[in-house]
Amino acid sequence: MKNRTLRAVQTPAILIGLVLLAAVVGATGGVTTTRVATLALVAVVFVTGLSVFSGNSGVMSFGHVMFMAAGAYTTAYLTIPVPLKKTLFSSLPGWLSWLADVHSSFPVALLAGGLVAAVVGVVTAPVVARLSGLQSGIATLAMLLVTYNVLNSWTPVTRGSSSMIGIPRGTTTWWAFGVAALAVVVAWIYRCSRSGLQLRASREDFWAAQASGIAVGRHRAIAWVLSALVCGLAGALYAGFLTSFNVNGFFLTATFSFVVMIVLGGYLSLSGAVVGALAVSALQEVLRRFQDGQFTGGNALPAGVADLIVAAVLLVVLVKAPYGLMGVRELQLPRRRRRPEPRTDARAKEPSAVA
Repeated sequence: MKNRTLRAVQTPAILIGLVLLAAVVGATGGVTTTRVATLALVAVVFVTGLSVFSGNSGVMSFGHVMFMAAGAYTTAYLTIPVPLKKTLFSSLPGWLSWLADVHSSFPVALLAGGLVAAVVGVVTAPVVARLSGLQSGIATLAMLLVTYNVLNSWTPVTRGSSSMIGIPRGTTTWWAFGVAALAVVVAWIYRCSRSGLQLRASREDFWAAQASGIAVGRHRAIAWVLSALVCGLAGALYAGFLTSFNVNGFFLTATFSFVVMIVLGGYLSLSGAVVGALAVSALQEVLRRFQDGQFTGGNALPAGVADLIVAAVLLVVLVKAPYGLMGVRELQLPRRRRRPEPRTDARAKEPSAVA
């Protein structure tokens, strides 16, 4: 029983250790290092949330950035000072006019961002629950397109293509670490739960799972809503760190960036999601500095070279490891090998016959 419990907590403990290492580097480094580390931790929160759904169901979602947008806009509405808010949103519809007088602290806004994203997940869950395979992935992309167009066109409420400004900075490196650690624990608990096990069974063989009486749609909906909650927290952290953003930050560029993280690390593994987020964040920063000429004596490279290198790395990894660096494996401590026990062959104990 003790060994089983130890094996169960090994993976989340190792992943939290990796996240803690990134937080320590960010907290003790310069301004640029702090920024990169904090955004990497925000990426860990988002990719962990995406892994709750895609890693357990086997369905790659291209629409989870809409949950991040829900968390970010909710945080902006709740934390922007009231006088500035009344100036920015002077044309709010009557039924939303009360939002101009609402103000709360960042922790409350963080929780509210996750809950609003979960509500969006509840509304959209029936679509995901009824579809599977390629149709489900396309449906998630359609949801993202709908969300983007609503945010871009509903100018009185979302400021359209203009930036949301005046958000107080509430996200620190340690706030991001705490939420990332919580996301890892929540994702692992769900993965080991009965719902998570049944959802992974449907991932391995959809028709066999249904024939066994597993309600695949219901478990997909549960994972979808839980992942929406976690991704909403990532959006709240994102808004609280950058203090300004616009709708273009929650569209295809961000989607492909997060997809690269989870695919490179291994989307069927929680460890792959966390490792992929940290590795790609570090790689992108190194390539950015390389492209800007910091490693080439000031000679800047043409724009887009960093993206080409990331794409090449992704292609090489997928050729060598189609399921990502981690595959379906999870990070665990190496096990001690037991020494083989001596043979107790009864014939070996008998005295040899003398001719």
